[in-house]
Amino acid sequence: MPPRKKQKVEDPTPPTPPYSKAAPPKPPAGVDVHKIIVGVDFGTTYTGISWVSSEGLNVKSLDEVHCIRDWPGPKGDADYSWKTPSRVAYGSENDGDINVWGFEVLPKMKSYAWFKLLLDPEQASKFDDPGLNTSEGQGVLAKPSYKSAVELCADYLCEIAAFAHKYFVKRPSAEVLAATPLEFYFTVPAVWSDKAKSDTLRAAQKAAKMAKLKVHHDSQLFLIREPEAAAIATISSLTFGGSTQQIKAGDSILICDCGGGTVDVTTYEIESITPKLSFKGLVVGTGGKCGSTYIDRGFIKWMEQKFGDAYMNLSWQKRGPASRLMKDFEGHKRDFGNSQDPDKYYKMQCFMRDAEDSKYYDDDGVVRIYNEDLRKLFDPVVAMIIGLIESQLEAEKRQKKGKVTIKTIILVGGFGDSVYLNDKLREWCQKAQIRLICPEHPQAAIVRGAALSGLQQIQPTSRRARRHYGFCFSLPFDRVRHRAQDKYIFAWDGSARADGNLCWEMAKGDLIDEDTKLTSSFHSLVYEDSPGSHSSTIYSCDLDDPPDHIRVPGAKKVAQMKMDFKSLDLTQYQSRWHNGRLLRKVDAEFQIHFGTRRGVLEFSCVAGGKQIDNATVSFDGQDGAGASSGVGHGSSPITVVASGDTEKGTSSAPHKAAAA
Repeated sequence: MPPRKKQKVEDPTPPTPPYSKAAPPKPPAGVDVHKIIVGVDFGTTYTGISWVSSEGLNVKSLDEVHCIRDWPGPKGDADYSWKTPSRVAYGSENDGDINVWGFEVLPKMKSYAWFKLLLDPEQASKFDDPGLNTSEGQGVLAKPSYKSAVELCADYLCEIAAFAHKYFVKRPSAEVLAATPLEFYFTVPAVWSDKAKSDTLRAAQKAAKMAKLKVHHDSQLFLIREPEAAAIATISSLTFGGSTQQIKAGDSILICDCGGGTVDVTTYEIESITPKLSFKGLVVGTGGKCGSTYIDRGFIKWMEQKFGDAYMNLSWQKRGPASRLMKDFEGHKRDFGNSQDPDKYYKMQCFMRDAEDSKYYDDDGVVRIYNEDLRKLFDPVVAMIIGLIESQLEAEKRQKKGKVTIKTIILVGGFGDSVYLNDKLREWCQKAQIRLICPEHPQAAIVRGAALSGLQQIQPTSRRARRHYGFCFSLPFDRVRHRAQDKYIFAWDGSARADGNLCWEMAKGDLIDEDTKLTSSFHSLVYEDSPGSHSSTIYSCDLDDPPDHIRVPGAKKVAQMKMDFKSLDLTQYQSRWHNGRLLRKVDAEFQIHFGTRRGVLEFSCVAGGKQIDNATVSFDGQDGAGASSGVGHGSSPITVVASGDTEKGTSSAPHKAAAA
């Protein structure tokens, strides 16, 4: 008979070493199969697409990396055509038969915007916009009740992918395209959590399937961090032909990627310019959700303060993200800074029935916002961006024992095109004796860099871990050091153990290269007549000083890995009789691969010297349980299951067998 009281089963083994190295198959040095490489800069406010043929391996100019600029729908402003709005309206919610997206979304439609940020709702930093979580009522950061964040993003990306496919059909020919595989590189903020990156890849996979794109399974869908894509594009543009006049090997550069929703600040050291660009992460990057949408929310508050109910009572089509008012304001955001005249004002069309004529409004339905008003909206954002840059310089100073080697800042991203932001950063850089470079078309740098990365197989030779990673483990129970509720009896030898202890096997700031993996070895006790499975949770911590126990705030669950023992030959493991049943002690390990080309954590499970194909993994809180995650590492993909709690070396619920 099985015991009435279930107790945790664990072998008192020490934690594994910090992390070990493996040599998974390396990507090819060059592109040996003709394909079209597509970069997709999926942004909070706008999305861009670039493409390049693999036949153009030795590009001589960024102009050879093409950008789609002919988007469907009324653009109204040629500058917008580098990208299309990240906005979608469902036909079922707008008395229509089909979904519309981008510029095709009209003010009268119920639509969704800024939904990319829903993929990472909990990841926070001290530089985040404090009003971000209260924006749902303003027509942004919302989703249909019948859609998850992944599904909403997938629906939008499906429209993007289908349009890109139609665009490519017109270029070579439908026949050539039918025989040419597509390889996609989707950009993600570097500040995002591992779950958010995984969910972005899941959304891309769903979109590719819905759009029926010619991709081989999921092996031709990749993620690339936005500052890395920006670095590849801008450094390449400054060094084409081997030029070292502006940047040379040994230089340290800071990439400041200012987008709509997020700002990423990352520092790299240039290792080589020729024959191939090579660079590495210098210090742990930083960032926050303080992009240009912060200014949009400030403008909405300004309208509420100036016009009260006259503005608040407007219909969705007159004040929502696709309204004429917000489109006019978007154009003025870019122009602000060209004039220092305090009396200069910017006009926006917005008829409000009950608004009184004033300095800010006339009876023709024109809203006026003055230079001083805009300055008050911009300055908090600029201050946060400068704060991020200063924190990066301080991090480098600490690492290099008081020496600062960063002499160049490269400003990219859609918000990087702002005249006011450029002027303020240039003033700050002059005082700090740092050169500021803003490339031509900074809003296109990231999307072009994404495609260029895929074409030339460029990625940093190493990065810095942005957080600590580790597992739970147990220690011999000590009634002085440990709490009674952490005590359990280890069934194999009857010893008292204390669980919930955290072992941080990778430290924040550690170097990560393409071969880096973290290994968690464990021993699990299973009954031979019902072997079941073993689960383990990987934890992370963003703090500089991580906690030593799961009950202390700071540790976050990243993912749960589950290994099914039913396919194992249990006769190869140690055994002993327990309550009339044969108990086996299974030696196995989970492996987490960090520097993968696909841009997400990948997992594998090994027992008896062989990889376990029926292992599963789920990111904590991930929706869509049961669907393929596409984040597997090895011969078979690891699939998504429901999340749950577990500790290192502790069998999951059905197998916590022990004698009472």
